[in-house]
Amino acid sequence: MFIVEDKGSAIALMCAALLFLGTWPALLTLLERRGRLPQHTYLDYSITNLLAAVLIALTLGQLGESKQDMPNFFTQLSQDNWPSVLFAMAGGLVLSIGNLSTQYAWAYVGLSVTEVICASMVVVIGKFVNRLEDMSTAGI
Repeated sequence: MFIVEDKGSAIALMCAALLFLGTWPALLTLLERRGRLPQHTYLDYSITNLLAAVLIALTLGQLGESKQDMPNFFTQLSQDNWPSVLFAMAGGLVLSIGNLSTQYAWAYVGLSVTEVICASMVVVIGKFVNRLEDMSTAGI
C-alpha cells in the first residue's frame, strides 16, 4: 500500500489537490456557457470519480509489501468487514447528495454565495458527526 510518510510528498499532494479542486468550478462554468446541461456534467463527474477511485485502488493500493496491520487492496477485499463497507457506501451516498444540492444551489444563487454556505455546513456537520463518534467510543 502506498503511504505518504514525509512532509514534502504530503505538501505536493495538497498542492495538487488544491489545483484540481480550484479548476473544476471554472470548468463547470465554461461547460454551462457552451450549452452543456449541468446534469450531464454531474453524470460525467460521478462516472469519472468512480473510475479514478478504482484506478487508484488497483495501482496505489497494491504498491509495496503487505503487512499485518497494513494489508494491500486485494487482501482487504477478501476480509469480512461489512460495517466498514456499509459506512463507506453511506459516505458516498451523502457525498452525492451534497454534490447534487450544491449543483442546484449554484443554479439558484450563484457560485460566490453557494461555496461559502456549503463549506460552512460541511465544517459544522463534520464536526458534529466527529463529536458523536467521540462520544460513542467514550461510552457517553
